[in-house]
Amino acid sequence: MLWKILRERSRSRAVRNLGILGAPVEPGLDQFTRQAASAFATPMSFLTILHNENLWIRASVGLDVACAPREDGFCHYAVDHDDLFEVCDAPAAPLFRSLPCVTGEPYVRYYLEAPLTMARDLDVGMLCVLDTKSRPPASRDQRAYLAGLARQAAQAIERRADTKGQIAA
Repeated sequence: MLWKILRERSRSRAVRNLGILGAPVEPGLDQFTRQAASAFATPMSFLTILHNENLWIRASVGLDVACAPREDGFCHYAVDHDDLFEVCDAPAAPLFRSLPCVTGEPYVRYYLEAPLTMARDLDVGMLCVLDTKSRPPASRDQRAYLAGLARQAAQAIERRADTKGQIAA
């Protein structure tokens, strides 16, 4: 339990240091969500940043949401996993069947995410693909592709912060 509290404090500090929350949405991040949605042929993809009790959506395809309560999304369960996190049939999974995004719009059935891991080995968010239809598990190549896109997105976010001099030493 203590580890979890310390990890959340570290994540919150890292997100504040990145300076990404108060900044306008940057078109450069959209390329990652567009590529992910295209590669997986999904109607939705987004890049989230986790901060305190919220999911901040910094880029998206097929969704027009800027922020959501963290507990209402898959990212809440996926954070700090060592690997990608996948839910192939959300209504059939007891942990996810009552999430608002499963029981109502956009009626998510499939979810796959790769963490946005910063240089200090801290996950600050996710690059996700979502579908309104259940799917079989992603192939090893698909998983590797999404993980690679997430690494590139994390590097882009860090470069942006470095350029603006906002990462604390």
